[in-house]
Amino acid sequence: MAKQSAFQKLWVGMLCSTSVLAAIPSAMAQPAPTQPFAPLSAPATHRILPGKIVFSMLVTPDLTKAQVFYSRLFGWSFRAVGDGKTPRVEILSGTQPIGAMVAHALRHSDRDTPFWMPFISTSDTATVARVTRQQGGKVLFGPRQIDGLGQMVIVSDPQHGIYAALSALAGDPADQPGSPALNSWSWATLLAPNPGQEAGYYQLLFNYKVMAAPEADNGSHYIIASQDKERASLNTLPNGVTQKDRARWVQFVQVQDTADAANRATALGGQVIVPPHVDRDGAIVAILADPSGAVFGVIEAQKDILEMGAPQ
Repeated sequence: MAKQSAFQKLWVGMLCSTSVLAAIPSAMAQPAPTQPFAPLSAPATHRILPGKIVFSMLVTPDLTKAQVFYSRLFGWSFRAVGDGKTPRVEILSGTQPIGAMVAHALRHSDRDTPFWMPFISTSDTATVARVTRQQGGKVLFGPRQIDGLGQMVIVSDPQHGIYAALSALAGDPADQPGSPALNSWSWATLLAPNPGQEAGYYQLLFNYKVMAAPEADNGSHYIIASQDKERASLNTLPNGVTQKDRARWVQFVQVQDTADAANRATALGGQVIVPPHVDRDGAIVAILADPSGAVFGVIEAQKDILEMGAPQ
């Protein structure tokens, strides 16, 4: 599949449509206290690392299919949370909580797809909500306390990129030296109409250090960092995208072998959107979709660049 046509398929009809946005409030309705989320840090650190992506949520019409796919691909396990009225599970990589999956039937299945949403750490969700509105974005859910997890707010940024901000109840997992843990989220990319303006918005909220990539075209590629750790990249939308006013986040799971992960994803009913290739920093990346269409990436860091920082 050509990259241009693949990215057209990625964007057309699936970004911020009415039914996708409508999924968020019902998907995040307060779970019953009998089945709370596990703390992100155990023992609790009570330390917030603003700007770190600490969690991710999948909204999907088929929770069972998603669990089978991701458990076989990454070895993830799942634990039911909530009262069962809105089926949801917490995702564990080993013993570490890394995300959640929430079941929600999409209203227009012919043009809407499931999606992954990053959770960015903050000490003040109310400020995220207020500043987002001031900057032209929208608040989609909260701020609200989620039992066991912490206080969260879900917003659409000024260029319509959807993400959550979370103040974790137990604190954030500490940054670990060396290469990221396998089968866990290790990187994220925001593809946006105007990456420079988006960088300013996220810097305002999370106090990121923003670095323009010297080899990139003017205003087309930035790295954002916090606590001296590179957290994500911001890039222009790829060629062929028709909805040029819509940004979107793509998150990457660390794997041992990108090509093998892509092949296994296909065998499990997923698809390869962008085949494995070497990125500008030497890491091997691929963009995949699960059987229901939710897009995510996989990344394999080369041994000789592990100490050179995260991929772009």
